[in-house]
Amino acid sequence: MTVTRFMDLFSLWLDMVASTVSDGLARVRRRRGFRLTERENGLFSLTLPEGGAVAVRLGDPDGPDVPRVIAARLKNQPMDLHLDSRRMLARPLDLPHGAAPFLPGIVRSQIDRLTPWMAEDALYGWTPPDGRADDRLRITVVATPKASVSPLLAGLRHLGAGSISITTTVDTVPIRLLDQSAGADSARIRTALTGILGAAALLATAALVVSTFAAQSLDAERADIEQAIAATRRQIMAARANQGTGGTAFEALERRKHDLPAATLTLEHLSRVLPDDTYVTDLQIDGDRVRIAGVSAAPAELIRLMEQSGRFTGATFVAPTTPLPTGHGERFDIEAAATRGGEARP
Repeated sequence: MTVTRFMDLFSLWLDMVASTVSDGLARVRRRRGFRLTERENGLFSLTLPEGGAVAVRLGDPDGPDVPRVIAARLKNQPMDLHLDSRRMLARPLDLPHGAAPFLPGIVRSQIDRLTPWMAEDALYGWTPPDGRADDRLRITVVATPKASVSPLLAGLRHLGAGSISITTTVDTVPIRLLDQSAGADSARIRTALTGILGAAALLATAALVVSTFAAQSLDAERADIEQAIAATRRQIMAARANQGTGGTAFEALERRKHDLPAATLTLEHLSRVLPDDTYVTDLQIDGDRVRIAGVSAAPAELIRLMEQSGRFTGATFVAPTTPLPTGHGERFDIEAAATRGGEARP
C-alpha cells in the first residue's frame, strides 16, 4: 500500500468518525422546534409547534418579515429549514457494497465530479443506500450552491435561531443536507481527532525512545554485573588452583578453618571437664583462646582438670577469685588455649 493510498483511507476514516459523532451530538441536542418549508416566490411557511403556520419571507434585505410575538419565540430555538427539491441537483452514484461505512468521505470527494461546485461551496446530502443483488449499492446525491442558501441562513440568524438544520425531499425521500453548522461541527471533531491521534503518536514515539534508552542502560548494567561475576569466578578458580602451592590467602583460610577448634566441640569438652558444682555464666571463644567465668565450690581444681583433659593448655586465672556473699562458692575467671588433640585423659 502506497503512502498516498494510506493517507486517503485515513482521511476517509476521519470523515466517517467525525460525521458519526456529529450526527450523534445533533440527535442529543435535538429538541422540538420550528420548521420553515419553502413555497412559491421565495416564501416560507413557518410551522408552529402547537399547530398553524405563518408565511415568512427570509431573503428580504431588511430581515425576515415575522410578527413580533412569533419572532420573540424563535430566539435560541432549533430551526428546520426545508428547501424545495427544485433547488437541488440530483445525481446517482454507484458504489461497492463495502463502501457503506465510508459514505461521508466518498461523497465529499465526488461532489466536484458529480456537480458544478466544489464540496466547500455546496450543501449536499444523499439518499439511504439501496442495496442490489450484484453486491453493489446505489445512492442519489443532491446538492445546491451555498451562495443561494446564504441569504436564508442570514435571515434565520437575524431572528436569533439557536441551531439550524437544512433538509429537502427527493422522490418522497427526506434528505438532510450537510449544512454550515453540521460542517463546522464535523470539521471541529475532525480537527480534534487529528490532534488526539497526533498527540498519541508523539507519546508513543517518546515512550519508544525512553524505553530504548532504558533498555540500553539496563543492558550496560547487566554487562558490568556479568563482568564482575566473571572476574570473581576467575579469582576463586585461581585460588583453588593455587591451594597446593602455599602462601595464598585462600589456603590460609582453609588451614585456619581446620586448625581452630569448633565452638560446639569446645563447649562439649568443657561440660565434660567441669565438675557438677561449677556453673559457667560467661563463655568467650576468640580463635584458639577460651575464657570462662562463673561460680565454683573449688576454683583451684578447675585449672588442674582443664590441663589434664588434653583439650586445654595454659589454663590460668585472669582475675582473683572472690567468695560469694552467701558463702556457697567463689567467682572465677579462667583463660586457656583450646587444642585439637586427642580425647581427654581420665
